[in-house]
Amino acid sequence: MILEDTRQQEKKHEAKHVYFQSVGVHYNRTALYCGDYTLPANQSVCIDTKKDIAELIGDIQVKQMPKKEVAEKINEVFEKECISLNFADEVFHAICDDDTDRFAEKEINGICYKHAVSESVISSLQALYVKRHGFFHRGLKRAQNSGILLYILVENEDKVTCIDDLSIWHNPRLDILVNSNQMIGFWKNGKLRYKKVQKYPHAATGEWLAKACLTMDLKYGCKFLFCRPEESGTKILELLGVSPIRN
Repeated sequence: MILEDTRQQEKKHEAKHVYFQSVGVHYNRTALYCGDYTLPANQSVCIDTKKDIAELIGDIQVKQMPKKEVAEKINEVFEKECISLNFADEVFHAICDDDTDRFAEKEINGICYKHAVSESVISSLQALYVKRHGFFHRGLKRAQNSGILLYILVENEDKVTCIDDLSIWHNPRLDILVNSNQMIGFWKNGKLRYKKVQKYPHAATGEWLAKACLTMDLKYGCKFLFCRPEESGTKILELLGVSPIRN
């Protein structure tokens, strides 16, 4: 038996499910503390899967909620629940300050428990932490602060098998060109000709992404692995130390 997080959309992971069943491994869907797969009795190892490299980039480059908006949302929550704003600033710093050397989620809970805040309000404030730093970041911090070995398993069809491969991976978004507003002449048919520019000029390069993964490895103790989509099920069981019953 292994556990699969309920945030994994079942229909998008049928290949894994079919493989698990084919080798006599049952899976149960439940809300996991971090990652997408782990064991019921021993969650010291968790696996966070990414369907492709683009998803990994999106998680790393997540757009953070601005601090000003976080402050406004905290005030809204407090006013709606008729809670004193006396410790709103304390909550704001717990959410927004750099959390490299602290457990922000635990800190937020501690502040709220000290002031007898309801669970629904705590949930709203924890959601603001996720919007500020990103869901992926929260998983990395949870694993680090709980002594969990977190593997980030990136499925891909780009023949990337390790971080060294990733460093020379070419992001296809860099090749997407569109017309700019700058006219540079006329086509033979008389139509205006515009200068072509990259549609995603700030798209991540393989070199940048590889450096980001190595930095997170050192900072959080997580491990980045890569495989083909059809290998994902096998790799998950291998990392969890689960031996297939039959092949």
